[in-house]
Amino acid sequence: MPISLSDEEPTGRFDYTPYIGSLLEYMLDENMKITPIPEVKIKRDPVESSDFFGKTAYYDQTKKEVVLYVEGRHPKDVMRSFAHEMIHHKQNLEGRLSNITTSNTNEDSSLLEIEKEAYLEGNITFRNWEDSIKN
Repeated sequence: MPISLSDEEPTGRFDYTPYIGSLLEYMLDENMKITPIPEVKIKRDPVESSDFFGKTAYYDQTKKEVVLYVEGRHPKDVMRSFAHEMIHHKQNLEGRLSNITTSNTNEDSSLLEIEKEAYLEGNITFRNWEDSIKN
């Protein structure tokens, strides 16, 4: 399965590629509708990482792209973010993100429901994948 991974990190840094690939395979094995697979970009951004309210990850629905910020984060935390953003990708493929006009969950109850689903399904998917690997 092709994974488009743009990694801006220098050599010797943590390699997320096998974990992302494994989690994607798990999602496909679980019949999650995530194809076409989005491009995944790994970013090391000191500005975002030093801002308490900085980004940890996001999904760009127009580009079908997941961006993960990794500076100062534990790899498992980055992978949980990846699972969450993949649920947004699935929601986008299902046509459920087109009416979202804000990123503030206090302003849009539809967005709040989309986020609840991404947190719940993303975290459970990550946990089940992790358990399948460890066991």
